[in-house]
Formats: sequence, structure tokens, C-alpha cells
Amino acid sequence: MVEGDYDKVEEYWLDYLKDNGKVRRKRNYSQIILLGIKDLAVDTITYVTRVSISSDDSLGLVWLAPLGTFSDSDLKSLNGDIEKILKLATRGFYVNQVQKKIDQSEGAAIVVSKNHQKLIYQGENLAEDSVAAETLKLELETRLEETILKIKVLTQQILDNKAATIQAYEDLEKIKKVVASHKESLKKIK
Repeated sequence: MVEGDYDKVEEYWLDYLKDNGKVRRKRNYSQIILLGIKDLAVDTITYVTRVSISSDDSLGLVWLAPLGTFSDSDLKSLNGDIEKILKLATRGFYVNQVQKKIDQSEGAAIVVSKNHQKLIYQGENLAEDSVAAETLKLELETRLEETILKIKVLTQQILDNKAATIQAYEDLEKIKKVVASHKESLKKIK
């Protein structure tokens, strides 16, 4: 008995037999001819096989029997061959299952590694963006300080200009009064 899901055991067993011999699918069993496994005592035997579900769970149960009538001595060597075939196939099944798990794990590791690299790249971009934003902030703060200072200077210049304008107007009015006074004096002289 092979501990594995029936579907997986059946699929692997039939693939194993096809890889090592010629398999003819019959109604509810398969017939194996020319089984090419090394070091079998009798390698010209036709076998019949099928995979069934064990009664207590969904485990696959592999049946393998030689087709024909054999003497006791032949049966002894055939039993050894059958045991060898089943051991090799069972070992291959477990190796195959572990390899599938390894492949799945490696696939998951590749996905996680790609995601890790993507996150590293994204982190580098975010760090660069942060530095650029900080640089822009400093430039804007400097420009803001310059603008505030310029506004203060312009405000003071406006105040100074107003004061100068008022002073110039007052001076103009004084000059007009002086001119008017001189004109009055000139009229008196004439």
C-alpha cells in the first residue's frame, strides 16, 4: 500500500509503468508487457495491474500480478521481482511527491523573492522621493523667507515713498506760498 491520495497514486503508477515498459489499458486494469526494470529474475513476463482505493480511507492500493501459470520456483523469483518493482515504484512515488513540494516551495520562494526585490526598489524610490521633497521644502522655505523679507522691504519703501510724497507735497505747498508771497511783493512794487 502506498500512502497517498488515490488519484495521485494511480497517476504516478501508470506514468511509472509507461516510462518502464509498454502498457495496454484494459477495462478495469492495465496489462504490462516488456517491463524494462534492471535485474529482474524474469523479464519476459506480462503483468496485470490496477490501483484501487483501500477500504478504510482514500489511500491508493496498487495490485500487481504476473499473467500466466508458473512453477513454485518461478513464483518465488516472480514474487521477488514484484516486490522489487513495487519498492522502486513506491520509492519513486515518494520522491516525486517530495520533489513536487520542493518545486512548489521554490516557486513560492521565487515569488516572495521577486516581491522582496520589488519592495526594496519601491523603498529606494520612496527614499529618493522623500529626499527630493525635503530639498524642495528647503528651497521653498528659503524662497518664502526671501519673499517675506522682500515684502517687508517693499512695505517700508511704500511707507518711505508715502512720507516722501507727503513731504514733497508740503514742500510744494510751501514753495507755492513763497511764490505767491513773492508775486504779492512784486505787485506791491509795481
